[in-house]
Amino acid sequence: MKSATKRILNSFPVLEKHLPSNESAILSDQILSNLSEVEQVFLRLIWFFEKPNKENFNLESFYKHLDNEWLELALESVHMFFVDDTYLIQNPTHSIITDGDYYMNQSRFAEFLSENGLNYDRSKLGVYIKRGKAPKADITISGTNYWERSTCERFLEEQKNKKYWRTFTST
Repeated sequence: MKSATKRILNSFPVLEKHLPSNESAILSDQILSNLSEVEQVFLRLIWFFEKPNKENFNLESFYKHLDNEWLELALESVHMFFVDDTYLIQNPTHSIITDGDYYMNQSRFAEFLSENGLNYDRSKLGVYIKRGKAPKADITISGTNYWERSTCERFLEEQKNKKYWRTFTST
């Protein structure tokens, strides 16, 4: 299963039962008729991702049936498909940055650490960054640093482990 398909299934788990199989290579009207227009768009997109040589996808459906977060999810999934799943874009120079959870700016990174039990605010994280104690930004756009969620999660785990060992060895 392609990573772009998994990304869509996180938001639409009901579509998993309609994944293409080797026996069935055509989207049936009967399957589609039981879904909302938004679900239909994403199911057609999944079928394209999973069988790009056999299924086609019409971008017009994005324009007609998606908006706001659904349009963002669709575009992110298409980007993920061409970068991660097909490797047709081998050295991406463009990154999709949204207000979602994939990338975090410094404020959101600090909030994430705080929400997960560490005592961090934006200024404390800024000090750690300047001292080289926090990870370097994964991407900088117009002077604003962004960290991938996975980078933030690794740093969180490292800090929790340090905190645990400091507590463990001081008792």
